[in-house]
Amino acid sequence: MSRYEVYATRFDNPAIVDELVPARGLSFSLPLNDHGECTFTSTVEPGLSMWRPTLALPLSGVLVARDGVPWWDGVLVAEQQSGPRSFSFTAREWGWFLEEKIAASPHQWPTLTNDHQIFRDLIDDAQAVAGQNLMIDTGSSLGASSSVKTDLTAWAKTTVGKEFRKLGEAAGGPDWYISIGGTLDNPVRQLYLADRHGHIDPQAVLEYVEATVPADAPDQPAKVALLGDLFPGPAPRVPDRRAGGNVIALGRSRQLGEAATAVVATGAGQEKAQLRKTATASALLAAGWPRMTSFVDDSTVQQADTLLRNARAELAKRSGIATAYSLVTLDPEAGEVTSADWTNTPRGSNVQAVLDTDVYGGDQPVGGADGFTTRCINTVVRVPDSGTAQVEWQVADVLEVQ
Repeated sequence: MSRYEVYATRFDNPAIVDELVPARGLSFSLPLNDHGECTFTSTVEPGLSMWRPTLALPLSGVLVARDGVPWWDGVLVAEQQSGPRSFSFTAREWGWFLEEKIAASPHQWPTLTNDHQIFRDLIDDAQAVAGQNLMIDTGSSLGASSSVKTDLTAWAKTTVGKEFRKLGEAAGGPDWYISIGGTLDNPVRQLYLADRHGHIDPQAVLEYVEATVPADAPDQPAKVALLGDLFPGPAPRVPDRRAGGNVIALGRSRQLGEAATAVVATGAGQEKAQLRKTATASALLAAGWPRMTSFVDDSTVQQADTLLRNARAELAKRSGIATAYSLVTLDPEAGEVTSADWTNTPRGSNVQAVLDTDVYGGDQPVGGADGFTTRCINTVVRVPDSGTAQVEWQVADVLEVQ
């Protein structure tokens, strides 16, 4: 099985500190367009406290390596004594520090500036200030979109992360995350920017087979799975393998909050003179769905055709039920070739999910014989104190209309 190690770093230097941190119960996440989190506990054995000073707020960072390769890096944000000689630690990827602790520096941009350039300017300007250099390499990429960015003044009350998050959330904004590259001898903190991160064609196939023939070998005793985020309450007991498929557990959540069968877009004007256009999901209403109305304010739009297009675009995002899946696989062994290898699935990649179960009703497998393609927006790796690590794939909402 793969070997995971935890090291301490400094906020102003990604190089690892000599002492290895004796981490247990390690868990770390790799989200897209957000900041991952890492948690673990450590015990200070009598006479072996030399590593303890390396984890100190607010100076320290945390680096996680898998089989000698850096995979996760962030700032230590919390520690709590959980026993006489035990401590619990929490770290967040460095983007969190830029969003919560680093003020945005004044900057003036040309009328139309590439989104990637604005992103880099925000971070580079901040890192030029004494005490704020996190040693993040921002690269030199350019994207397809450009924006009219409001200049940042010296009296602006905002942070670097809040500004680049708004840029990413705008229509056509870039995908982003801040992570670690390089080697253990020379780790590099890196800003990853792209118009769209990850593989378009699914490289990973996640297959859940609920009803299977017995495996050739007797089943091993069930183990306690680290699935606290997947199922609330006490951790369920699930097998660490199945007779078919590579997904050992799955969960699904559905939300009505964003659903609509009618969207009313309001444009320029007031009261009776206000421009209004409505887009309706006629097929869903004819199938017996309730009429659920959502409103969109486009007060700057003065053309009826433009307003109707906006209403239809919003309806396309809402005419169904948002459905999210979490799929749990086992961490592949070193050198193992598998269709569920998270290490070869960059953040934001499309994956193919084949869920052979009738628990949800409808098609079996869900979505048809070949399953469905969806986007992985977060990967959570949970490393037990003994045994194989479990990997939770959190996939983007799928709008289902059945």
